Amino acid sequence: MSKDLVYHSKWGKVIVEVSLSQYADNKNLFLELVTTDGEYPEPYGNITVNLGEVPDYCGYIDTNNMPEMENFIMENDLGDYCGISKRSGFCEYPLYVFNVDRLRELCPDELADYEKARGMDSD
Repeated sequence: MSKDLVYHSKWGKVIVEVSLSQYADNKNLFLELVTTDGEYPEPYGNITVNLGEVPDYCGYIDTNNMPEMENFIMENDLGDYCGISKRSGFCEYPLYVFNVDRLRELCPDELADYEKARGMDSD
């Protein structure tokens, strides 16, 4: 199965993959989009922003720099809005809980590393 997804930005469609890691300071989930339609993969934009402690498998969405991100998350079954948001500067960032099964499908090794760093058992 291909890990390629389509991000619909105001400039058009972009073929991307989801990359998963952790923020160094608190081990929160860090998700970003990487373009795969060029000669080499390149970072395209961050899905999450690091705004302090969050529950496991959760992250604040970078709707400031990536305004179409909530649509992308819903279209690709990546997660659901928790009903909570956090203000930073002039922006309001929604908190999402990410679909663990979908992340395991897209980034199995990286998700296992995240779970290990957070002290979770992955089943």
